[in-house]
Amino acid sequence: MEIVLDFSGIPTNDPLAFGWWFIKTIGWIYPVFLFCYGLIIVWQNYIRNEYRKTRQYTTLAIDVPKNNEQTPKAVENIFSHLAGAHQPLKFYQNWWFGELKNSFSFEIVSIGGYIQFIIHFVDKYRDLVEAIIYAQYPDAEITEVEDYTKRWHDLKFPNDKYDLQGSEIKLKANEAYPITTYEEFEDTISGELKDPMASTLEAMSRLGPGEELWLQYVITPADNDWNHTSERVVKKLIGAKADNKKNLVDYLFDIPNIFLEAINPAPATSSSSDKKSEPNQLLYLTAGQKDAVAAVEHKANKLGFNTRIRYIYIAEKSVFNKQRAGIGIYGSLKQFNDLGLNSFRPDTHSYTGGIVWFKDRRLITRKNRILRRFMARGHFLNPGEYGFVLSTEEMATIWHFPVMQVKAPMVKKTEAKKGEPPMSLPVAMPGEGNLKPKSLTMKSEPPSDLPVS
Repeated sequence: MEIVLDFSGIPTNDPLAFGWWFIKTIGWIYPVFLFCYGLIIVWQNYIRNEYRKTRQYTTLAIDVPKNNEQTPKAVENIFSHLAGAHQPLKFYQNWWFGELKNSFSFEIVSIGGYIQFIIHFVDKYRDLVEAIIYAQYPDAEITEVEDYTKRWHDLKFPNDKYDLQGSEIKLKANEAYPITTYEEFEDTISGELKDPMASTLEAMSRLGPGEELWLQYVITPADNDWNHTSERVVKKLIGAKADNKKNLVDYLFDIPNIFLEAINPAPATSSSSDKKSEPNQLLYLTAGQKDAVAAVEHKANKLGFNTRIRYIYIAEKSVFNKQRAGIGIYGSLKQFNDLGLNSFRPDTHSYTGGIVWFKDRRLITRKNRILRRFMARGHFLNPGEYGFVLSTEEMATIWHFPVMQVKAPMVKKTEAKKGEPPMSLPVAMPGEGNLKPKSLTMKSEPPSDLPVS
């Protein structure tokens, strides 16, 4: 049976008549589609908010050994291990239970010049976080602390006592291009690592009473196919043809083009030109372009994390100095910039400055918004909002414990190595109580409140 499509009844000469014909025949699909799509989004937001209510968070403070000789490679191993928390959510988890990927917040906090390394995460990952830190830093001290941002939950701007400077940080170029990593901070002659963390900690240590400076990296383990973007970038650099994949929405909006092509088919082109592909330009690349290809491929071979970077400087108005954040923190982040590859820049939509129109009102809105987002970390993030991708190597570059050569006396560090309990300590058997082995501490004299016979 032969099927014949008759397009003779379509008014192609009158645009208005053609528009009315299109709406009567298939144009109604679009408003119905948008209405159904809106209902789905409302349902998904509801179940996601219900899932968020089940999350409980833990905040840990990390004190590294005083004479730390570990390089950022140890922290890269930590991030590689942390990638095991990746959650490949299935259809029913996403659309019936409203589950979301859990994020981790790695932070450096300076309160009056006192610096502390902080990790904030969903409490079910506590064993994982402690295990991967102790695996690389056996002498580290990990202490559960109260969230330091809770003191500011009731703070709103404007007010008479405090002021704030802050921003989110974006990448200037495509996320496939890497920033400068710690391997490039190693002295080629002496082999000594010029720790990039030194300038950040130095800027934070200069704060005084009434000043606080917070630096935050909210990371979410990326899907294993995140490097598909890198493949397209490499093909573009070498002049190869990139594959452009379409999703369901693209096909839906291609329907009018399909009808127009059926009515007015495009002239046929020669088959020889279709078969002829563009030559690969790899042999004709400059040295810099070859280095860029190698750098993109190197990053693509690493595990990745979707990342959102925020910093906040908050202080009493009597001592407020916005240069602490603008020059201190953002200036320290610029050392990771590579103008030939990628670099950090402030997000103009969140930066608490550089506003021309309606300055006062918009500045107040931005200050309140950046403070709330910082305190929420990744709690309210939805798919597509997790940020750009940084590799484990890049994460270890911008957040790691300082090496021994860094002179940062205000960074909290362990003072002495802890001793392990003897193997002969008794362990409780089932039904015999809760006796567990504990570390023994020798005291020089007995407590003063012991009873005297």
